[in-house]
Amino acid sequence: MNRKEEKRKITRQKVIEAATHLFARQGYHKTTIQEIARHIDMTTGAVFHYFSSKRVILDAVVEKHYQNMEQYVTFLGKDHGSYETMLKGLVKMFVRQYHTNPDAIIGLTSLSAELSETGMPVVKNIQAAYDCFVDAFESSIVHLPETIHKRAVAVSFISGIQGLAVQALLRKKEINFEQLAQGFIDIHIFMNNEQSGMQNSEQSGMQNSA
Repeated sequence: MNRKEEKRKITRQKVIEAATHLFARQGYHKTTIQEIARHIDMTTGAVFHYFSSKRVILDAVVEKHYQNMEQYVTFLGKDHGSYETMLKGLVKMFVRQYHTNPDAIIGLTSLSAELSETGMPVVKNIQAAYDCFVDAFESSIVHLPETIHKRAVAVSFISGIQGLAVQALLRKKEINFEQLAQGFIDIHIFMNNEQSGMQNSEQSGMQNSA
């Protein structure tokens, strides 16, 4: 890659990062190209040189969110020995990302809430970004009791962790993301233990009756 191409790539990335931040904090529809340009000290014309419209920027932002999910998918594809170990490791990754780039966590949920009923083509890409995580999470918990709706657990996890990030931003002076994340872990582990205990009791009862 020559210097011109490298500069173009870096500038495009700056635009995407600015748009990610603004879309997450004030919404896609309320954000203008002028605001995106001003956020990174560019002219509106310069932004249009790299992206033909705000819709194209939106597509790039959602694609970036999809790529961001891949680190979690890779983690979920590994053997962690137990549900608790996997859960703690996964939450730790989200905590680390929250401190380096919270928009990478809250951005997708903000866009989903705003655009899900618009019928815009990008909504399918937003769901695809979620589904790549949900599919991986669901596959990683196949060993959990049959009574557990595993896809529901996967969807509730990503929805919950993103919601925690929003609350951590809202409640900075009250409670931090680490504390919220620990509470989230405690709930998941407690519910898993409850389900496992119920299944063990049922199996024991069946054996005794036999």
